[in-house]
Amino acid sequence: MKAPVLLLSAALIFWGSQTGMWIFAIPMSAILAGYHVINSRWDFSNDDFQRIAKLCLMIFLIVFGSLITTNRSIYLAYTLLQWLPLTFFPLLAAQTYSVNENFDIRTLFVSLKKLTQVESKRFIINLNYPYFGICILSAGAANSQEISFYIGMFILIGIALWFVRSHRFSVSIWLSLIFLAGSVGFIGQMGVYQLQQNLESAVVSWLSNANSIGQLIDSKTKQTSIGEIGFLKQSNKIIFRVASDNLKVSPGLLKEATYNKYKSAVWIAANSNFTPVQSDVSGKNWRLDNKAFTGSTLTIAANLSRGKGLLRLPEGTFEIDDLAVSRMDKNKYGTVKVEGKNDAIAYRAMFNDRLSLDSPPTVDDLQIATTEKETINQVISKLNITGKSPRQILQLVDSFFIKNFRYSLKLTGKNNQPTPLSAFLLETHAGHCEYFATATTLLLRAAGIPARYAVGYSVREFSQLEKQYIVRSRHAHAWTLAYIDGKWQTFDTTPADWANIENANASKLAFIADLWSFFRFKLSGWLRSELVKKVFTYGWWLIMPLMLLRLWKFNSKSSARRLSKKQLVTDKLAKSNFNRKDSEFYLIEQKLQELGLNRHPSESLKTWINRLNEELSSADLIDDLALIVELYYRDRFDPQGIEETEKAKLKSAVSVWLVKHNQVKNT
Repeated sequence: MKAPVLLLSAALIFWGSQTGMWIFAIPMSAILAGYHVINSRWDFSNDDFQRIAKLCLMIFLIVFGSLITTNRSIYLAYTLLQWLPLTFFPLLAAQTYSVNENFDIRTLFVSLKKLTQVESKRFIINLNYPYFGICILSAGAANSQEISFYIGMFILIGIALWFVRSHRFSVSIWLSLIFLAGSVGFIGQMGVYQLQQNLESAVVSWLSNANSIGQLIDSKTKQTSIGEIGFLKQSNKIIFRVASDNLKVSPGLLKEATYNKYKSAVWIAANSNFTPVQSDVSGKNWRLDNKAFTGSTLTIAANLSRGKGLLRLPEGTFEIDDLAVSRMDKNKYGTVKVEGKNDAIAYRAMFNDRLSLDSPPTVDDLQIATTEKETINQVISKLNITGKSPRQILQLVDSFFIKNFRYSLKLTGKNNQPTPLSAFLLETHAGHCEYFATATTLLLRAAGIPARYAVGYSVREFSQLEKQYIVRSRHAHAWTLAYIDGKWQTFDTTPADWANIENANASKLAFIADLWSFFRFKLSGWLRSELVKKVFTYGWWLIMPLMLLRLWKFNSKSSARRLSKKQLVTDKLAKSNFNRKDSEFYLIEQKLQELGLNRHPSESLKTWINRLNEELSSADLIDDLALIVELYYRDRFDPQGIEETEKAKLKSAVSVWLVKHNQVKNT
């Protein structure tokens, strides 16, 4: 059963309201609603539908290519689902304005094209209800938490079911069952939504741990790998890029988040309330401090997750420019988070490494977890730091780690010590950056120096191909911020050879992935350019009329005819009133009926002949009818008819068959 066209228009409006794609939903809905106003229909052939299907495939590839360059997170599938109604709309529009209003699904597949010569009603479909389902699915992919989505979905599905309801039951019973199902579905939807949220969180957490340290950071809590057993997994994937004015000097460390409380392998940012950062009138420039400073500049190209994320910034950043986001917030630890419409972002960070804009230290920056105090005091007693200045203490701590510890990606747990950190300091003397940064932070606190734990990335790999620095997932790093001389200063005790160790573990074929990543990066930058943005913003208003014009004059070389509604009705009446006596085939049909080989009322000629061929033991005369039936079908149903020579051939074939029939009858 075909869904009402106006129901599809309503479904498109609903899709536009949930996804925000009004620029597409409104004209698409109007095109379908115009079905009752436009006085033309097209007689599309199977080849026409196949060409339209190829157009849909091209639209899908363009959308997919555009999305994958700007959104490379696990949520790409959700975004792609939201574009499906636009992707398949040309095929639906062609079906809506087609003479038959349905088509053979096999025409959409090149491998099945030859099978279209075999008639079968099983493959004749109408896209209205499937497309209606796509609109609902795409609207749901927007992940709206408002009750308006469920109410709209319930109303639309209820109307759709109304047209296919069974008339054996009264309207009151049907409505009662629908409302009961809707109530149960609403409760189930809340449960499914919670399940989805938990599943997404679990997947994100798993991907975060599987890829590297510090990726997909939570601004309030940082779960470290301290205490785990196994081998720390590393990823060679390029996650962002840094362009510097001074290519000879590595940008160093870019901070993503800072924490000040440690307990059981978890760092916490206590009282990390975020406050809004105001932009200038352009909405692209953001000043983190109102004072005037001068400094250096880094340009960073990165990606957010579903439009949200933390910025990677050099120490002493006082201004962020050319960043088109809708919101920016900053906490007292210098962590900056943003929200925007696009995942792909690029911004310019202006900084002065002599500045420290984070909040002054508090008592939390001197606290040591009770479980770690004994071990920390034991190490402090060996360092002989009594009476030393803060600078001398830093030198002693740095020398302690350089002489006695080594970098390792192997995770050994806590061994025979009370805590994993104790095992690192007293027994194994080997670990990754999280061990060194955590131990250093607690040792400095025990020595009376306020310290915090910072995470981010080490920028050191320069790409000759891209002429800028690239930062991989395995470049994630952790270090200590020590409060010395009235400002927070970076203090990193992780052995300097940690980069060489990780480089040695990288795949030799990484350059292939790097080339692909560079291509996507350049394509993404091109798509973010102002020219392309204007094309995507305003170009659709040109594309839509062109699509309508294409449907209006579809392929002048094809056999598609444009008929008015009046012509369409006339053609149908002419076909229904076709006088079988106008064709010589009527004589064959009459002879077969005289032999008792009657045709069923709902049986087509081809089906009738095939049935007789299977039922009769001697079917020589039936076999001869194949060519005659084909010519007869074309004579009756082909809009262009058959040529005079073919009509003569049909008449001759009928005469020959009748002669044979009379010979068989006489014998």
